Amino acid sequence: MNTWQHHHLADLCSTITVGHVGSMASEYTAQGIPFLRSKNVRPGRLDFSDLAFIGESFHQRLKKSQLRANDIAIVRTGTPGAAALIPKELGPANCSDIIIARPGESVNPRFLCYAINATAGSFVSAHTVGAVQQHFNIGSAQKLQILIPSRAEQQSISEVLGALDDKIAVNERIANTAYELAETLYIRDSAVEQGWRETALSDTAKWMSGGTPTTSEPSYWDGDIPWISASSLKSPWLDDSERKVTQLGADNGTRLVPAGTIIFVVRGMSLTSEFRVGLTQREVAFGQDCKALVPYPGIDPVVLLLALRSRTQEILGLVDTAGHGTGRLGTDRIEKLRVRLPEGEAATTFAETVRPLAHRASAVRRENRTLADLRDTLLPQLVTGKIRVKDAERVVEDAT
Repeated sequence: MNTWQHHHLADLCSTITVGHVGSMASEYTAQGIPFLRSKNVRPGRLDFSDLAFIGESFHQRLKKSQLRANDIAIVRTGTPGAAALIPKELGPANCSDIIIARPGESVNPRFLCYAINATAGSFVSAHTVGAVQQHFNIGSAQKLQILIPSRAEQQSISEVLGALDDKIAVNERIANTAYELAETLYIRDSAVEQGWRETALSDTAKWMSGGTPTTSEPSYWDGDIPWISASSLKSPWLDDSERKVTQLGADNGTRLVPAGTIIFVVRGMSLTSEFRVGLTQREVAFGQDCKALVPYPGIDPVVLLLALRSRTQEILGLVDTAGHGTGRLGTDRIEKLRVRLPEGEAATTFAETVRPLAHRASAVRRENRTLADLRDTLLPQLVTGKIRVKDAERVVEDAT
């Protein structure tokens, strides 16, 4: 530890700036230059599930907001202090209301990103400002103290933690590829008339509404039953959630549904641009901003999920916009949606083809949670020198 020294973030970076602040709605395009917002920056990674784009000309006008490979994006509002490294693969990119830290020659960019995520928590909490919306300003970011070892030690720590992140990234690609293949097979096979039928969505499943147990009753929350809400439904495979209820909570204000249930968002900001739908992998509870479909006997849940996903654009066309830009998908509208499903021998054959793809995608997502938990456990200990790299390497080798 005698080679570890504290440095202010400003001393470790060649520049620290803030991305464009201002109205952007009129500048977004269907494709073009990736435009990162706070919601896209998670601790240690970028989330591309709701990525915006801008045109080349506007990108050139926002020169101070342009991102380079190995820049570190730090969230100002939302989850202040969360940091992610900009990968080379992203290419030209821009951003809004994000602190851009550009590491200098004395520090390994990946190590610095890990160190920010591991050490910024209490400092950021003490330095957020704002009465309406809390934010972490650039002046405070510059004063953030980071414990820095030798360059060789930085590299070793980055490689250990990076091995976990790289495995997580590979798994994510496997999951996405498996799911996309299943969707492609559905589109191809459902176009065939023989062995497939068209039916109203209302006739495919038992429909259920959810709810929220009162948050003022502590005995209802922090249990082990995932509670799926509009904000947490971001994966097609639902077996976990940041918020969980107890059995008592499930009995007082919400509903439980079994594995093999389809849950989709019917109210929320996300409905203005995306249709969030997933398949439960275990028993879960869910909120009033979602609907649940328990498929009738003879209808495979994975196939019904794919049928719904294939009608995404039509479903988004059914969405009404309520106050404050919130989308609302009325049951009276979506239950009339026509979907194509296989029947008889075709139903069995198709389900046996796509079900393994769904199981594979779900399995690697579960593995990723385990890997992420291990990374998050090792991260603060490694970047503060509390455990040796060699000890961490053995743990990571066993996990990967």
